[in-house]
Amino acid sequence: CAAVLADQVALADKAVFAQHQGELYLDLLLLSFDQGTGEVQVVDAGSPRLYLLRDDSVAHFPFDAQMPLGMAEDTVYTTQRFTVQPGDRLVFVSDGVFDASGRGRETFGHRSLARSILATRLLPAASVPQEILRHLSGYRRAERSEDDALVVCLDWRGKD
Repeated sequence: CAAVLADQVALADKAVFAQHQGELYLDLLLLSFDQGTGEVQVVDAGSPRLYLLRDDSVAHFPFDAQMPLGMAEDTVYTTQRFTVQPGDRLVFVSDGVFDASGRGRETFGHRSLARSILATRLLPAASVPQEILRHLSGYRRAERSEDDALVVCLDWRGKD
């Protein structure tokens, strides 16, 4: 149930806020998959981004922006939905990947990230994060970043 997912995030939010009073917080993208239908319920609490690779095409899923966990007291979270199909690849990236910039260039952003994801389409999911981070490193041209750079890849096969 969608409310259950949002309630889980709200409980975690309360726990983090109670401990740190908004001084520390977490960016979170929580997903729940229905293995039979491929329906995905999502609560986006922060800045992680989700990209979907389907049939040699990369799409970004822009979820409604919601507060990170623990940033404010009594935050209300809502659940959004989308559907995956067998063969879809989901790539999750932190803002340290998406917002990374090269020397005097624009951020890595949608265009460069989509190209990197497409370039990894024949690799196994376990190899994708390292390859995308290698592309990011080349884009930065040895500039060091103080932000995190997280990439997670999930291949959806459906119910077997």
